[in-house]
Amino acid sequence: MFNMKSIFAAASLAVLSVAGIGAASAAPWDHGHHGWRAWERHERIAHRAYVDRVRIADSLRFHRYRMISDPYFVHGRYVVRSYDRFGRTVFVQVNPYSGAFVGEVRL
Repeated sequence: MFNMKSIFAAASLAVLSVAGIGAASAAPWDHGHHGWRAWERHERIAHRAYVDRVRIADSLRFHRYRMISDPYFVHGRYVVRSYDRFGRTVFVQVNPYSGAFVGEVRL
């Protein structure tokens, strides 16, 4: 049993010496900042454009809604006052970047 332990110890020492454990680097660990300040990192993100009113009208028409008023921006979404397929007045939420239908709020 003692021979197996010494064989495993010798094998692990050989692997560690080949891997370069003895030659440790004195360089500090790089966190990936590369000199960017916080506001410079956010400037690299491109601003996405909002969809046009016509695209929103097409999306609502596809879901059987008719626009009453212009879309306005509320809490990160476009809200449009419109009629549903039964003629009731509802607020419809639309994704401002893709023009996709999000949901409706009945009045």
